Parts: sequence; C-alpha cells; structure tokens
Amino acid sequence: MRLLFSCVPLEGHFRPLVPLAQALAAARHEVTFATGADREEYVLASGFAHVAAGLSEQEARGPAAMQRRELESIPIESRRRHGFSRIFGLMHAPAKLPALIDVLRSRPFDAIVYDSADLAAPLAAAAYGLPSVNHSFGAMIPLSTLELAGELVEPLWREQGLEPEPYAGFFRGLYVDIAPPSFAWEEPQGKSIGLVPFERKPAEAPRWVEALEQPLVYATLGTIFNEPALLRSVIDGLDDVAAALVTTGRNVDPASLGRVPAHVRVERFVPQADVLPRCAAVVTHGGSGTTLGALAHGLPLLLVPRGADQFDNAARCERSGAAIVLRPEEVAAETIRAALRRLLGDPSFRVGAEKVAAEIAAMPSPAAARAAVEAYIAAR
Repeated sequence: MRLLFSCVPLEGHFRPLVPLAQALAAARHEVTFATGADREEYVLASGFAHVAAGLSEQEARGPAAMQRRELESIPIESRRRHGFSRIFGLMHAPAKLPALIDVLRSRPFDAIVYDSADLAAPLAAAAYGLPSVNHSFGAMIPLSTLELAGELVEPLWREQGLEPEPYAGFFRGLYVDIAPPSFAWEEPQGKSIGLVPFERKPAEAPRWVEALEQPLVYATLGTIFNEPALLRSVIDGLDDVAAALVTTGRNVDPASLGRVPAHVRVERFVPQADVLPRCAAVVTHGGSGTTLGALAHGLPLLLVPRGADQFDNAARCERSGAAIVLRPEEVAAETIRAALRRLLGDPSFRVGAEKVAAEIAAMPSPAAARAAVEAYIAAR
C-alpha cells in the first residue's frame, strides 16, 4: 500500500507517528510524510520520504504565539478549546489543504494517516474518498474542543463541495489512541485501537549520559513553551539534586541561560530514549510526549503546565498519584526545589507512576496496530 502520513510541523506531533510508520514500512508498505518543509531532515533521518505541505514550524511560531497571547485574558480552563481550534483550524488547516490536495492529485495513495491536530488531512481524505486513520499525540482531544474546531473548518469542507462531517472529520475513520486507558475521559466516536506510546527498549546512550551521577533528574520544557526565564527558574530549583540534565530545545541557546551549577548539564536536545532509563524523576511542562515517555518508565513527574494539552495532562497525572503540579503563578526556584524534595522523598509518587507504566506496557505494540490499520484499510 501507499500511505500518506500527515502531521503539523512540530516534534511532538511527528514523533508519535514514527513507530506505526516504521512498522508499516517494515511490512513493505510505502510511507511518505506530508508536513512542513523544515521537517524534511527529521523525516528523512527516520527513513521516510518527505513532501512539503503546510506551514513550517518557523512560519507558524509567530502567529501561534500571538494567538496564545490573545487567549491570556480568558480562564486557563477555556484556553485549550479556543487555542487548539484557532491555531489548527484557522491557521494550519487552510495553509496546508491546497498542498495536500495537490499531493493526492499528483500520485495515488491508498489511505491517509494523520496526527490529531492536522485538520486538513481528514478533509483531503474525504475529498478523494480515501480511508483515514487519526493517530493521537496523547490523550484524546476533548469533544467540546473538536466541536468548535469543526465549526471553524466548515468553510473548507464546503469549498471542496463536501458537507462538513462532525468534529472536523476527526472520527471519520480509524482512531489510534496512544494514551493509557486511565487517561481516557471521553470515548472516541467510532472504531478505535490502542498503541503503546513509548516502548521501553535498551538504548546505547552517549558515554557522557552514562557517566551522569545518580539520582538523575531530567528537565525539559519542549520546543514551544521553553521560555528562557522559565528554564532559568527550573535550573535554580535543581540545586538540591545530585545531578540534572536540562534540555532547552533546538531554538534556545544554552549560553543564554547564564551560569549553570556544576552538577547540572544543559543541552539543546537529547533523545528521550537515551535519558529516561537513567532517571529518578522528570520536570516538564506536561507535553504529551515527555509525559507519556516518563510514565512508560515509571518515573514520577513535577509538572509546570503552560498551555495546550498540558493542564489536562497534569490533571490526569496528579489523579494517578504520579505527579506534583505547579500552576503558572506558583512556579519559582523555591517551589520547584521544595516539590522535588517531596517527589524524590515520597515513594508513593513512584508507585503511582509504576501503575501507569504497567498500563502502558500492556497496550498493543506497533506491529499489532499495523495489522489493525492494514485490516481497516483493506475492508474499505
């Protein structure tokens, strides 16, 4: 089969698709990724063909930041609904749809597999009568958010001569859910399968990672909410731990953070698979990739959510007993320091994380998900 994978141009939306894409490629299916031009290097390095479609990460960064600033006046609990709908429904989808249509017009594909934020993909699939597979990047997006997103992309459906489908076409095909069962607050509106979000595999880490002292605390704020001032507060709050590794994101120069204590190492990027097996705890904003990766390793979390899906993820982790959560107004070096003392000193957080890790370990493998995707497409 020829499969078009489509995602918005962000690491946290591309990376979750890779295990399924690799499983399909290993079964001799042809996989092409349609995403921003600046993701080509990462797509090719993962072993797939790339076609440029939609905004690049750099092109989207400024407008998305402006949208988030405009939402600061409304309650935190409402920001995700409006932020997701505006950023992915009004900004990304219209910019990407023409390129996706051109790709489908220029070569035959058997199905589209897309990340849950790529609202142009189910529309393009519907326009060409193709099966579509919606691949989550974390816990399912709330239905109320999808309703609003659907309203905002209705004109795009009508421009293609189509009657808009419910929830922006989110459930028009198979839904692949990488969140553990206990994270499910709502049920998908159709056929769904599970997929382990992060497989625990032995990794040959660089020697300098192996040499870091224990217990090691890993801290990352992802690539969107990685403000230098917040990173500095995190570093200052790590003064009690034996050793720490902080990643700033590729767009933040570690030198911009000033002097760093000798027991803290700062890098732009280190693969999670190299670090998580060697950690005692993780400090993060609550992005789905880092959060699920840490939980897959049974690691307790200190969460400092800033926006997007992070508050929902934080609530789930706190309810599971695996995390301490600091709201934005609570974040400072001293509160981070105190929270880490509690997180590392109270074994109940590790117990809570290990319960979620057991759930994740029991989820279907990429090979099992591949078989389900093959069967779904064949039946269509």
